[in-house]
Amino acid sequence: MRRFWLFRSNIKHLEYYHQYKDLKSFEKNCHDFYMIFPIWLLRNDYFDEVTIWRLSDTVLPDIVFDIDGKKYIQKWVSNFLQSTYEPKPDMSFWRGGFQEYDQVVKSKPDHFGLKLYLGAGRRITPQWGGVYDVLLMEDKKDFVRGKKCYPFYKTASPNIFYSYVNKIVNLHWDICWPCNFRQIRYKGQEYFIKKVAQSEMLRRLRIVHCGNKSKVGKRMCKEYGVDNIEFMGEVDRPRLNEILNHSMFGLNLSNMNDGCPRVSTEILMSGTPLIIAEYTRLLKYYKQRGVVEVNDNNIVERVLNGIENHLKYKSEVLMAINEELSYDVVNKKNIDLWKSTKI
Repeated sequence: MRRFWLFRSNIKHLEYYHQYKDLKSFEKNCHDFYMIFPIWLLRNDYFDEVTIWRLSDTVLPDIVFDIDGKKYIQKWVSNFLQSTYEPKPDMSFWRGGFQEYDQVVKSKPDHFGLKLYLGAGRRITPQWGGVYDVLLMEDKKDFVRGKKCYPFYKTASPNIFYSYVNKIVNLHWDICWPCNFRQIRYKGQEYFIKKVAQSEMLRRLRIVHCGNKSKVGKRMCKEYGVDNIEFMGEVDRPRLNEILNHSMFGLNLSNMNDGCPRVSTEILMSGTPLIIAEYTRLLKYYKQRGVVEVNDNNIVERVLNGIENHLKYKSEVLMAINEELSYDVVNKKNIDLWKSTKI
């Protein structure tokens, strides 16, 4: 019995996945790549059983999906230390880098098979003494000397983010800017609004913002005299995919205090070219086609040039969806790399 475990996560208020009790609904509605790629592992016969370990303040019954006679199990515990974790897995994947993970790993250091760590933000590397076999990184600039570090390839759910390539689509916006104003120190909000305020050309663009705390963004625009950003408010992922399909470009200007925002691959998987800051985390592997990199000195010039050459970037990103962004290609690159690892 080949077993794969995934620990996800301690941000309980953001997890909605347990409302889906059948596999079809789960795959259709779950946007979280980390939750759905283990299904691919089962279907492609890399494992016989997957268990997702999650935290809950109340006891919830297991949710079990049958996948070609194999089990995808979601389990909840109130504390990761409370479980005996038997039988042992062959491989475990720890997403988020939370303190609870390090506590469990330290308590059972030889218990979890090949231990794969994928941190986030300030937790890019383990912060509380947990020892893992491989550190997965979403940007090679974060590789740690003396540690076994692998690139982590990711994409977005093809059931939610996809291109309307076979439909006639009117482009309502030049730029779709998906980010939230709750994380005001991470997402480059004030930076971009100031850039728009300073550029007559950027002030002519049709920009739509998707994300929470719209009042903060509107107040910031008023402060800088910017009036060409439409605030859509918080939208669900299917609606975001729709808005992206009606936009020339998606925008991500997260700084180095952010992790590797999933919105980059969500934008690209929608078939929409991406404008991204040079310092924003994303593997160079994804920047080969359909991506415009910008910095403080060239952002205005490169954004406007990208819009003028939109069809070129659109063609590139549509090719990338079938190759480096492909759900099958990405999952196979990851698992083949992990299975080649000797503990």
